[in-house]
Amino acid sequence: GTHIVLPGYYCPAGIGMLDINTSDGRFLFFLPWEGHTIVGTTDRKGPAVSTPQPPEEEIQWILREVEKYLSSDLRVRRADVLSAWQGFRPLASDPHAEPGAPVSRDHVVSTNPETGITFITGGKWTTYRHMAEDVINRVVKLHGFNAGPCVTGKKRLRGGDGYTRNVPVQLVQEFGVSEDVAQHLAHTYGMHAFEVCRLARPTGKNWPRFGSILLEGFPYLECEVEYACKNEMVCTVKDMLTLRMRLAFLNKEAALAVAPRVADLMAEALGWSRREKKRQLAEAIEYISQFGGSLPADGAFAVGTVSDVRDLFHTFDLGGHGYIDAIDLRNAAKMLGFPFQSKSEAERTFKNINKNKDGKITEDEFVAWWNSTTQDRLKKNIGEKFIKREATRLDWLGSRPGGK
Repeated sequence: GTHIVLPGYYCPAGIGMLDINTSDGRFLFFLPWEGHTIVGTTDRKGPAVSTPQPPEEEIQWILREVEKYLSSDLRVRRADVLSAWQGFRPLASDPHAEPGAPVSRDHVVSTNPETGITFITGGKWTTYRHMAEDVINRVVKLHGFNAGPCVTGKKRLRGGDGYTRNVPVQLVQEFGVSEDVAQHLAHTYGMHAFEVCRLARPTGKNWPRFGSILLEGFPYLECEVEYACKNEMVCTVKDMLTLRMRLAFLNKEAALAVAPRVADLMAEALGWSRREKKRQLAEAIEYISQFGGSLPADGAFAVGTVSDVRDLFHTFDLGGHGYIDAIDLRNAAKMLGFPFQSKSEAERTFKNINKNKDGKITEDEFVAWWNSTTQDRLKKNIGEKFIKREATRLDWLGSRPGGK
């Protein structure tokens, strides 16, 4: 199944929605999550693969469904997808059940009749307490142990002992961190947030006084990386940016941007060599690059539908603003398979198109550039691609029975 993450403004804080009547009958949830909006999930059968990269058609399906929930004056754009990924849920079966027993979407608890070993399989992270209770209850009953009722539902998570809703306020007052950082730390670490803050270094500012931000726009502190390495057994940059910090799940491009700094901090905390740091960073970037983002993978943005220059303009207008800015031009060129070779080439091409010099390429400017005698690498590559596409189409038509 596929999930996508959209900006937080699409969903009010503290309220979500479950759609049980989508266009094809699948369930879809629409929830606030970590200051963003998470939407999912699709449901399909298929072989398990290790890549998180989701199929583009599933991202498009989710976006079409999301439009139904929003005001008619809002348009959900493909460029609004900050991150997207796919996951696999196993269909568990009991090897000791009667022949023909159905597989389960939930967990299965079973006991091997020959060895007496009880095991559990299937399930998911969000039901781990229920899974633990079921398997322990089975063992207690099977062996006649003298045990009271299960207490897993009352066990606090790590950092929960002593926690109160005033912890964020205490963090602000004691350590001089900002309010949003304090909320994040309290929510993430509980009472261990105080230990994290003790590692925070002075910012050199009047406010916040402590805690260097890892990446602008997010509440993560650099000292969290050191804390995770020394207290939570984090060993890889990939793990830090995905499962621990979850930044890759919130914003793919943000995770890629901060990966080098995280590698530096982890190398310092864990004593990596330059070679090991380079290897770690390469592994993280390779994996995170497989997440979906604001640009479809491998130029999957329906390039084949571009039949004229005005359609091509709308392909470049990734944000749906009615104009192309410098970032749109660079991203669209990359998406179509023709990334600029340098920043100066991108700037030069943008200036050639944007005759008004206002930082926004209009549709008329784009058409004028395309029809002009000006030649640059971008126009040449796009033209060659569509010539090849048209030649392929004509070859196919000619190969059909009765084709000419």
